[in-house]
Formats: sequence, structure tokens, C-alpha cells
Amino acid sequence: MFMFRSKRTTLAKRLLKARVRREHETTCEAEDGSALFNRTALLKQLKENQLEMLVAAVESRGADLQACVLLPKDLPPVDPHLLCCQIWRWPDLQQPEELKRLPVCRSAKDPVYICCNPYHWSRLCKPESPPPPYCRFARERLKPEDRAPSEASCPAHHPGSLTTNGEGERSGREWCKLAYWELATRVGRLFAVELPSVNVFTSLPHGDGLCLATLAQHHPPPGHDSVRRTRAKIGLGVTLSQEGDGVWAYNRSDGPIFVNSPTLDDPESRTLLVYRVPPGHCLNIFERGKAQCRQLAHTGPVDPNSVRISFAKGWGPKYSRQEVTACPCWLEVLLAPCR
Repeated sequence: MFMFRSKRTTLAKRLLKARVRREHETTCEAEDGSALFNRTALLKQLKENQLEMLVAAVESRGADLQACVLLPKDLPPVDPHLLCCQIWRWPDLQQPEELKRLPVCRSAKDPVYICCNPYHWSRLCKPESPPPPYCRFARERLKPEDRAPSEASCPAHHPGSLTTNGEGERSGREWCKLAYWELATRVGRLFAVELPSVNVFTSLPHGDGLCLATLAQHHPPPGHDSVRRTRAKIGLGVTLSQEGDGVWAYNRSDGPIFVNSPTLDDPESRTLLVYRVPPGHCLNIFERGKAQCRQLAHTGPVDPNSVRISFAKGWGPKYSRQEVTACPCWLEVLLAPCR
């Protein structure tokens, strides 16, 4: 009988098999009737080519973003994009307000249809309140060369340069430059970003962006196994996007990223804060107009236009690594000052 099974049926079965189950749910447990009805109704609304695109996105875990999978916004009984994200990414998702569209999705201004590709959506991060601060005593023991370059001095000391060490002249078109670091050693040259968004990934060539494996090819092999292991876990990495309300980071990797930014700090505190962004989540990492170059005890001023992002490994008092320069793989996002 299998030779008479339609392609549409085969695709639908693959999608149902790939759904994400709730915590402690097993394949043997009885299915919730309403959930089964909603899924069945949703799949019936999709054309065969839409099912193919959805299968490609789900089975590749977002590596194959492809085009938008569009359905009417008012499709009953629930928001179709919310239902797709519940089925294939976050079973505990409750409200569509918890979701934010990735820059790759081009359906934002469509008045009738909404994209139901679950990997065109990211979940808004709910930061710890408050997140763990840097360890002050550990910072006081550090030598100046062990600190992140953007924690050494303000860019105003180096006219015409985005970086804190005077390297690289701005062309006037880029909104940021990226510096990739492995521990306390920078790998490769600065990467200028002119497009509204940029992908930073290990070696999967999906779209334009910064490929860390390519940078590493022209750099001596890392002496620490932790660098090789962490770099291998980055995968699809992170998408950085300049938007109307600031700069957003979309974590597309399978592990968390850790972020420190001047605009995420408590302005009344003399410590810096590090935020954890889980896989599949996003966070506004830099709000224009909120940054201030301020003095921290014993560390010198902090660059008001820079953000530090560590892949997989956190730093601060809750971790064995007290400083970002102890993290195996991390980025400096050196933002162009407001003009």
C-alpha cells in the first residue's frame, strides 16, 4: 500500500514525527484531542510546496531557512505562526507576543498573511532579574592586557576608529565592525557590516556573514581543546540586526550565548552585568541613546559603543571564568557612534 501513498501524506507524516514534545511526554502517551485537531487542521491548509519548505526548515533545525510559509493571519482556531512554533520549537509557548520575527523573514508588512516557518521566529528573552554581576575582586587582580580591548578606553581617544586600539578606519557606511576572539587572542581582521543584519556562524554557508572557520584557517591552531570544542558547538551561531529600537541578537545556535552591553547595565551600579540568552531566543543588546562612557573602579572607562558576546560559555561570579578573555570563543561588536 505504501506505493500509493501521496507525497503530501509523506510530508505531513515527517512533520508530525519531527514535532517537539513537552517535557516528560513520551511517544506512548495519549495525545491531547485539541492539539491533534489543531495540527491536523493546520497541515490541511498548507499546499504541497509549503509542506516541502516546512519539512526542510524543521528537519534542518533552521539551517535551511528557505522562503516564508504563508497562511492567513485570521486562520482559526489559533494564530497559525504561534501554533507552528508550539509544535516544532517551544511546546510551552503561550502568547504570540513572546515571539519576534528574524530579519530573514520578509512577510512583516503583509496585511493578510503571516509566516508560519517556525525558524523565521525567535523567542523574546526574559533576562534574569538581576543577572549575575562581574566579580569585582577578580577584576582588580587582572592585568590591563587581560581585559577586553573595549573595556580599556573609550573610542573618543582614537578619532576615526571604531576599535579601542586604533585599528581600522570607518568608511562611513558600516554600522558596526566585528572582532572575533579565542580566549585573549584575536582571530583574523575586523569584519565590517554594512547590511542591516549579519550572520555569524561556524562553517555552515547559509547566507552572507562572518564564517569563523574561514577566519581560523589563517590563524595558528588553538592550543586549548576548549576552543575547538566550543567553536564546533557554535553551528548557526547568532544573527545581529540593526533595527529601529536598537541592535538585536538572535541566538540560532544550539547553546546559550552570554552578552554584556553598556545599555544592559544598571546605571547606578559600578559593576557590569552579563545576560544569558538561551538557544532560539533574542535580546535587544544595545539601545541607542542609553549608552554612557562611565568609569568603573580599577578598570578604566568602558567603550559606550561596544558589546561582548560569548558563545556557549559564560563569565562572572557564577562561572569558573571571571573575564570574557577567558571564554573560548567570543565576539566584540564595535558599533559606529551615533551621527
